[in-house]
Amino acid sequence: MPPEYDNELEYFYDPDEFHREVVYVGVNSPEAYSRQQARDADKRAIETFGIPSILLMENAAIAVVREMKEYAVFAIVCSPGSNGGDGLAIARHLCIMGKDVRVYIIGDPKKGSEDFRTNLKIMSRLAPEVLNTINDENFEEFESALKGCEACIDAIFGTGLNRPVDGIFKRAIEAMNSLASHIVAVDIPSGLDCDTGDELGVAVRVARTVTFHRMKKGLDISPQFGGDVTVSYIGIPN
Repeated sequence: MPPEYDNELEYFYDPDEFHREVVYVGVNSPEAYSRQQARDADKRAIETFGIPSILLMENAAIAVVREMKEYAVFAIVCSPGSNGGDGLAIARHLCIMGKDVRVYIIGDPKKGSEDFRTNLKIMSRLAPEVLNTINDENFEEFESALKGCEACIDAIFGTGLNRPVDGIFKRAIEAMNSLASHIVAVDIPSGLDCDTGDELGVAVRVARTVTFHRMKKGLDISPQFGGDVTVSYIGIPN
C-alpha cells in the first residue's frame, strides 16, 4: 500500500491498516541489523575477506537496478558518501540501459568518499550532461525533475545517519516527499534512524526500499517509512 500524506506532509500510520511486502533475494536470514551490525558486516567483508568496498557498492547498485526495470525516467538524489556512491553506480547502469536519468548531488562532491569519487569520475566520462548539484540557484530545476520523473531514487543518507537533517538536505527531502510520485530508497530511507526507526527531523517517505545483506531494525520498527522492502544479497559473507 503506498504511503498517504496530507498537504502539511504529516504522515498518517495505522499499524492495523498498513501492509507491506518483504522479499528476500539471495538472503537466507530474516535477522534485522542495527547500524553497528551493518557497519561491522561491511568491515569484516572488506578487511577480513579482502572484498573491495567498491565491489560491494557495485553489487548494491545492481540490486537496485534489478527492481527498477519498468521505469524509464529517473531522478537520482545523492550526497557525497557511500550511499551517494551507490546512487552514481545506479545512474551508470540506467544510462547504459538507455534510461532517461538526471542525477542531483547535494553537498560538495570533492569531499566525497573514495568510492563516491570513483563513480563520479566514471559518470563524468560516460554521461556528464546528467550530473547536477543542488543549490539555491537551481532548486526549481530540481523540483521540475522530481515532478517529471517516473521514479526517484533516494541515495542521500545510509544507515550511518544519527543526527537531525537540516539545511538544503532537509529542503531537498521535503521536495522529494511532496513532488516525486514514486521513490525508492537505497538501503534505508534518508533521515530514518537505522536503530530506532525515528524520523531525524525529516525522512524520505518511499514506496520501496532495497536494503542490503540484512533487514534493518529501523525498517522493522517503523515500516510505514520504508514501503515494500527487498532485502538483497550483495556478496557479504555471513
